Amino acid sequence: MDPTHRAPDEYGQDHDRSGGDPGHRRPSRDSGGADFGPQTPQQVRVVQLTAGDLMLTVNPVDGSEVEAIPPGSGPDAPVRRTPAERADHERAGAPPVPAGPPAPQLPLLERQEERERLVRLLARGRSVRLTGQPGSGRTALLDAVAADCADLAPDGVVRLNGRGRTGADLLHALFDAVYKAPGHRPDRDELLALVRGIGAVVTVDDLEIGGAALDELLAATPECAFLLAATTETTPGVDAHLEEVLLAGLGRGASLALLEKVVDRPLAEEERNWAGDLWFESEGLPLRFVQAGSLLVQRDRLRAAPEEAFDEYDYFEPRADDAPPAPVAPSAESLDVPLPSLGEGAAPAELLASRLSEAARATLRFAVALGGEVPHQGHLPALVGDFFFGRRARRARGVAVWSSQAGPPLPARRLENKTEFIHT
Repeated sequence: MDPTHRAPDEYGQDHDRSGGDPGHRRPSRDSGGADFGPQTPQQVRVVQLTAGDLMLTVNPVDGSEVEAIPPGSGPDAPVRRTPAERADHERAGAPPVPAGPPAPQLPLLERQEERERLVRLLARGRSVRLTGQPGSGRTALLDAVAADCADLAPDGVVRLNGRGRTGADLLHALFDAVYKAPGHRPDRDELLALVRGIGAVVTVDDLEIGGAALDELLAATPECAFLLAATTETTPGVDAHLEEVLLAGLGRGASLALLEKVVDRPLAEEERNWAGDLWFESEGLPLRFVQAGSLLVQRDRLRAAPEEAFDEYDYFEPRADDAPPAPVAPSAESLDVPLPSLGEGAAPAELLASRLSEAARATLRFAVALGGEVPHQGHLPALVGDFFFGRRARRARGVAVWSSQAGPPLPARRLENKTEFIHT
């Protein structure tokens, strides 16, 4: 059966045709209706998927159906991916990079001791639970350790995300990362038999499972060494023998160095004093200083060229009839932009969002409504009902990607790179 060029009898409608010509249109039921002559047959994509011993046929013409796999027509045996295929598969599944200038490459400060310890434990085949507060830099450390462990295991490094995933979901994701099995989802027995032979360093960010579910995950993959990043509220396994590494905040000097890296200039004296107070208030969480850098960059732009900065925030763009009037963009002489208050620096979500363009705020509203998933920039014009979104949509998505990392009020964090910061 050809999925895109099916024979007439495969549609089950051969009796409806006239003369047996597959390109001939059936005469109209209304004898007085117009006959538009022969038509080109529409190509139909029929997809077959297997799950365990069942086959799902997705057919937009005749309808979909589920049936037992016919004898002799089962799926091919899964094949292990080569290192190059694993890399291509990982790149294909990565989130799209927001438009605009690239995000700054921020250093990993005061984490060398933890980094070396994690690599040593994983090299010995030990599994580790890395805990820390949200914003403590767990994801950045996971990325660095994964790069260090690239050659430790025969199946390389597998990076998974545990947000909203059960133990079974993680096992299927691990299987998909290591094996090629197009259109096939193994049943539990086959899955357990396949993952038992996987030898990889597996990093799981935002792990949500614990207790017996975590024990089952580790027991099913005895040849894997796991690096599990979780908050301190997540319970460890009951029987799992996990090493524990706690990630604390940065020191005052490292926090200020990170802030200077984000703003890409030395800090003024009043800014250093403000950052010192922020360090005490935030307990040195790296994310707070990346966000504080965003506030300072916005402040620099408003002070240097307010007309251009306000134009970037769409103050001069057409507005809806029911939208509140846009504030008048001030001139450089009349504008005084103070430093954010300590409260705004520690919880910058409201201030960051207030300085976004209307397009970026619309994008951010969708991200919150979708549980943290930022819509693809190609989908935004249709979602907001503005098909002239164009460049503003691409730019807005990048800004919203950053703004949605602005703290606990947002319900989820699907945005993979928490240091994305778009200077647009």
